[in-house]
Amino acid sequence: MRGRSYDYSPSPPRGYGRRHRSPSPKGRYGGRGRDLPTSLLVRNLRHDCRPEDLRRLFGHFGPLKDIYLPRDYYTGEPRGFGFVQYLESADAADAKHHMDGEILLGRELTVVFAEENRKKPAEMRQRDSVR
Repeated sequence: MRGRSYDYSPSPPRGYGRRHRSPSPKGRYGGRGRDLPTSLLVRNLRHDCRPEDLRRLFGHFGPLKDIYLPRDYYTGEPRGFGFVQYLESADAADAKHHMDGEILLGRELTVVFAEENRKKPAEMRQRDSVR
């Protein structure tokens, strides 16, 4: 192994400095307050679940901005999941922590941070037609 030094170097290797890093992707939520999400994805909803049912449960954690229960474009049937959006990210984090694993209408909910913003109907139609 010629040409290599195995001495400890207190400085980080080249290329890992703060100045040369690419910016973090939009929508990620590390430890920075400005990147924290306000929207939750709620999975395993019954097909007869209504926005009022979610508002009643999730409204305890703070003011809600929006509740959206997507439906299949062609059949109009509920898709079994929904989105709950808060005005404040701290309220969303609190709701996620407390509501993940809770029971609603006989089903155990899975609650995670939504990774994307709500799609417009045209975007959903385009996605469904690709299948």
